[in-house]
Amino acid sequence: MRGPAVRLLVLALASLVAAAGGSGRAAGPKGPWVNPPERFILGTGIPCIYQKDTASPTTVVGLFIAGGKSAVPAGLDGLAAMSTRLLLEIPDEGKVRDLMAQATRLSYSCHEDGSIVLIECLTEHLEEALRVASKIIQQPLISGLRVGRAKELMTANWKTEDDDAIAAARSAALRAFFGGRGYGSALFGTEESLKAIDRKDILAFVRRFVVKPNVFFCVVTDLERDAVRRLLEAAFDSLADGEAAALPPQEPALPETRDINLEKDTKQTYIGRAYALPRRGLADMARGTLLESLLGKGPGSRLWALRGEERLAYSVDADLTWTKAAGILVAYLETGRAKAAEAAKALERTLEELGRDGIGEEEMTAARTMARARFLRAAEAKTPRLRTLGLFETLGHGPDGAAGLLEEIEAVTSSDLSEYIRATLAPGRALSLTVGPAGTGRSPGGPSCPD
Repeated sequence: MRGPAVRLLVLALASLVAAAGGSGRAAGPKGPWVNPPERFILGTGIPCIYQKDTASPTTVVGLFIAGGKSAVPAGLDGLAAMSTRLLLEIPDEGKVRDLMAQATRLSYSCHEDGSIVLIECLTEHLEEALRVASKIIQQPLISGLRVGRAKELMTANWKTEDDDAIAAARSAALRAFFGGRGYGSALFGTEESLKAIDRKDILAFVRRFVVKPNVFFCVVTDLERDAVRRLLEAAFDSLADGEAAALPPQEPALPETRDINLEKDTKQTYIGRAYALPRRGLADMARGTLLESLLGKGPGSRLWALRGEERLAYSVDADLTWTKAAGILVAYLETGRAKAAEAAKALERTLEELGRDGIGEEEMTAARTMARARFLRAAEAKTPRLRTLGLFETLGHGPDGAAGLLEEIEAVTSSDLSEYIRATLAPGRALSLTVGPAGTGRSPGGPSCPD
């Protein structure tokens, strides 16, 4: 049973929706944005997701490269991230000055099913920014010296991630569900894998994946579509032909040992439970998104209540990662070492109650409103919106994926979600995660996984 705080939250949210003139429906004919994204094919044969946004005279271009962690061979953890990083090696100081003069930013990120190279600039400098960036990307300098420097950067990145309890636990969950390979490989590599990777591995990865059938562009800009088409066709005319990389599907599976304990010298102890969620289409994504909001996204969520009722949690959240195969949901809280056992019991109780009892209409209304609001806020700025549009394209939902997800969120009923929760949070489907000082939060018989 939910308390008065939740009912007040529901009323407040309903008032906000009414004030905005909304009936609660997620998307009209054009979806959540005034200018809906559209997909077209460049003269070079490369797809492009385009959205016009005149809120500012800036442009974001993303080159999405299929593969990502899913394409990493066993023993070569970090290969996808390192290969993408080396696509951005600036060859000389002249190009550095050019980019700085234009206020152009080049960056990259590597994800479960692909990598992204981002070009962000003032629209007035787009043509020159694309000219400089495309030359760097299409003619990458992958020398032994540059590979060595990239390894140093990867080492610093994985050490930083390993020091963060939340990031370390998320990586441990993916590693457990996917057997330490592909999706379960270490994003920035390990000490052993970085020693094993050499220049020929980087070159082979780039030649396999950075080819026309394996990439697409995503652009959010105040420019018209034809101008974008012309600039991309002129700048990226030298990407290699090749074959689309066929990657076998990688389904999650619970490991034999379901208690993962990472020993770290920290003041706080992280207690988490991870679940694999089905991802057969947008309907499953909508249910997973609602469950994420319901569990841990802000005041009124189930885990948030533990902050006041149990005085246990330093921080609470639920984090959902979508892959082509499944969603991985991690519900967690952090608390002091002395309260770790109580925190674990409170988390278990919360999840068991939710799975057993389901949810009512008031809580469903709050979850739906919060899920929609979080999605729209997260995609308000051009760069995060571009990443969202690119994710839907990568997962096979195309430019209408965002509108489709919001429509599916509206279509889910409380009984639908309750049934989904009972199935996904069923006993025996959870992976237990503990990160903290030795001996805290360990399940009876559960092994320790030292750093």
